[in-house]
Amino acid sequence: MSQRAEVHGIAASPGVAIAAALVIPRPGRARRRRTDHREREAQRLRDAIEESRTEIEEARAAADEELALVLDAQLLMHRDELLVEAAVRRVLDRGIGAEWAIEETVDELKAPLLAAPTRFFRERAQDIEHVGQHILRHLRGDDRSSDTGSLALPGATVVLLGEDLSPADALRMLSTGGVRGIVTEVGTHTSHTALLARAFDVPAVVGVPSLFATLRGERERIEPAPVLVDGLSGVVVFDPHDDEREAAEARATRYRRFASVLRERAETTPTTPDGVEIDVQANIERPTEASSASAHGARAVGLYRTEFLYLDRGAPPSEDEQAAHYREALEGCEHITFRTFDLGGDKLPGQFAVRVGANPALGLRATRLDGRLPALLGTQVRAILRAAADAEGEAALMFPMVSGPAHFRALRARVAEERANLEARGVACGSLRVGAMVELPSAALMADALAREADFLSVGTNDLVQYTLAVDRQNPDVAELADPLHPAVLRMLANVTRAGDAASTPVAICGDMAADWIALPVALGLGFRRISVPVHAMPFAQELVRRLPMTNAKTLAHALLDAGSAGEARAQVRGALAGDLADLWEEVE
Repeated sequence: MSQRAEVHGIAASPGVAIAAALVIPRPGRARRRRTDHREREAQRLRDAIEESRTEIEEARAAADEELALVLDAQLLMHRDELLVEAAVRRVLDRGIGAEWAIEETVDELKAPLLAAPTRFFRERAQDIEHVGQHILRHLRGDDRSSDTGSLALPGATVVLLGEDLSPADALRMLSTGGVRGIVTEVGTHTSHTALLARAFDVPAVVGVPSLFATLRGERERIEPAPVLVDGLSGVVVFDPHDDEREAAEARATRYRRFASVLRERAETTPTTPDGVEIDVQANIERPTEASSASAHGARAVGLYRTEFLYLDRGAPPSEDEQAAHYREALEGCEHITFRTFDLGGDKLPGQFAVRVGANPALGLRATRLDGRLPALLGTQVRAILRAAADAEGEAALMFPMVSGPAHFRALRARVAEERANLEARGVACGSLRVGAMVELPSAALMADALAREADFLSVGTNDLVQYTLAVDRQNPDVAELADPLHPAVLRMLANVTRAGDAASTPVAICGDMAADWIALPVALGLGFRRISVPVHAMPFAQELVRRLPMTNAKTLAHALLDAGSAGEARAQVRGALAGDLADLWEEVE
């Protein structure tokens, strides 16, 4: 570019990088043509689909188990009749070219998903687009060497810029070792690109609005201009000034050393300077992540998101399949708390014939689905009971979206019922602590009664903030209002910890607040002694605990209950704890 430009997006993979830009062009529209040789054209389409599928299978075979799972959905779509056979029929019935047929079919499948109110469906539309573009590449005979050939040069390092990267392409490019950073126009913190970037330890910023408009679509003016990618703050700078480059390079080096030191210091139970132990646990969603959590010093997994077992597949997983899945996870970590599926809202697969409704977050979601689809929860509970009997690790189960003590009693009765069903069949069941997630204001306000019913409580701060403040956290127009340091949220958290202490019931906290380095000290000050964070955030959480005197955190947290706003609370945290945490904040912000 001819001059400096700065854009902002979602910080998807931590770290700082600066390297030459390499633009992955927007995919062009397919050429609209007709054919007089319908059978031949249909066979050309079938061959391209097979070549595309084979390429993804090869990428999957070269990936580790966790990354291979990312590609499975792509392979399923290569066999989906709604995509493959529908495109072939368009060629045979209408005599249109194979490229046109694929593009038209993809557009038709994407349309209802893009119109859906939830992020889950919109991300599924992007998955379909990835598959369509992959097939089109093979139809056109592109090997994309012109896009990524420089990555094969010894010592070549680049920042990839693109609208989006398919899982297969992202894996192929990252495997070269030449990618120093990634910037995409679409994507979220949970998208495939973000997941792969974190797995390869490559800084990434995704969801940059109008990225290509910023670049003016003039590739020759972009490359090889340097790009600064700050995966900690979500800032991207094109053609940065010399002082910015020097500062970025110094920060990148400092961050790598800092993160390396923290990983080396990973410990099971970090202690504050005044002797308070904090159990830092991990959030995971796949069995392979359990051993990674242990390697980062986690004695336990505080949140295992089981709903990902149900996504991107044609039918719900069987009891046997789930039992094997949970058993594998328990072999990698000595204690795992499995959250029963949190389907609905922004995560409702098409396999379930349930109406989403105008306000999905307020409709049939999580345990509320049990009344409509009772076999779903029963199968999952039986699978977890079986896995708990077979594995060496200790299992616990917690229910999301619990509205209060009566609701929890009904759910706990389901566990007893499914245990009796298994025992009647002569199937061994393991011991299982049963807890409730506090995500609804009703549960937080009735925490005293709930704490007397449950073996443990776990506060899901993302939804508690959403429902307390009436903020759709998926809506970019209001998402910034979803701040866990709002005094109303803090008062609810204080109520939950008091209830747990009074009933001698353990209380944990998970969600974004536990990995928010300004908000976490407040949560600790309010009395939480178990926190659960993403695996990559564990070293930072442990370091924060080691530096934070609990007496300071308690005094501050209780003063913030009377703060006027979340912004005021954040300013008070920075001022009060700067002496203890300023250098840590400087590294991770």
